Amino acid sequence: MRSRWATLVAMAVLATALAVPGAASASTTEAIADTGGMTVSLGVLGSPLDVSVTLDEIGHITEVTVGDGYSEDKSSEHQVRFSHDEDATRIDVRAKEHKLTASVKAADLASILGNHTWSAALFGSDTESSVTFEVVENGSGYPELTNVAVTGLFPADATYEISAIDNELEDDEAESSVRITFMWNGYTMTLKIKAEMEFEDDGDDDDDELSVKLKFELRGKDIQLLRDQELAALAGAHSWDGRLCDGTPVAVGYTIGGSGEVTVDTVTVDGAATDGYDLDTKSHGFKLEFDDSKAKVTVELKQKDDGTWDLKVKSKTTEKCDHDDDHDDDDDDDDHGDQDDDDDKDKKHDDDDDDDDDDEDDD
Repeated sequence: MRSRWATLVAMAVLATALAVPGAASASTTEAIADTGGMTVSLGVLGSPLDVSVTLDEIGHITEVTVGDGYSEDKSSEHQVRFSHDEDATRIDVRAKEHKLTASVKAADLASILGNHTWSAALFGSDTESSVTFEVVENGSGYPELTNVAVTGLFPADATYEISAIDNELEDDEAESSVRITFMWNGYTMTLKIKAEMEFEDDGDDDDDELSVKLKFELRGKDIQLLRDQELAALAGAHSWDGRLCDGTPVAVGYTIGGSGEVTVDTVTVDGAATDGYDLDTKSHGFKLEFDDSKAKVTVELKQKDDGTWDLKVKSKTTEKCDHDDDHDDDDDDDDHGDQDDDDDKDKKHDDDDDDDDDDEDDD
């Protein structure tokens, strides 16, 4: 097996959880980091392939393991690439901000046909959730996803939605994609699976190069949103925990009162009480920023016209860790178009979150 270890040494630290009597806690340090990585098992006929990705507690890649016959071409904390020693197959893994992606690019359709499995530990669970699906040839020579199913889901009270399979054909490109949205305790994560096939123009109309790709993208932002809640159900002690960019655990304990008031009770860094933070108190919430750090957490409680309440907990901790300084994608021209297309389609989800940020900053 080929494996890659990042130069960054993950710090061996344990988060200290606050006692929460009868109220929900929030742990929103970069959702993809909380997964610890993901595994893709491709049941390609004659040549099954497993790709296993391991992340540290702030979302940096620490290990990628693939099948025999692959050589590492590129590696950093945010991107790893392998290519097969004998054929044109290439494996790319990226972990950056709120996205973790893995893709397999090959030169023929048969390389991605078959029954496949994706798995990852979601929402802090110790047990992996899993999705199975099949890639088939649709009768016209193009790939198509089918038989998409969630075959294991943890925590046990999590829920999911599977979108309709979207099949598109345009000029010399065909793609088939599906989204699985996972939800638990106000958190949301989305897995997009896409199979695509295109003829890449090499300047010779008689000899265009065929390219096929199977891509997995997991998205998850540092947001917990509990909508339409009775205030009595939210009242009581709560806790939030996250990490600084060096892996140090931080935590905030707060209380929601019977009239909707929110008070900060404790703030800790590495398990010890601290006064190294700036606190901006709001009428029904607060924003707390840790000193000498990009880490902050915002808690906002809003009453609605029907008398119910929305509670939102959003953090900016490991999302900002070194990501702005990373330029691994700059020389990856052949993947820019694919990434840009995906980002455009997902822009609405991100814009909703950005609007919420604007609201918080205006308060």
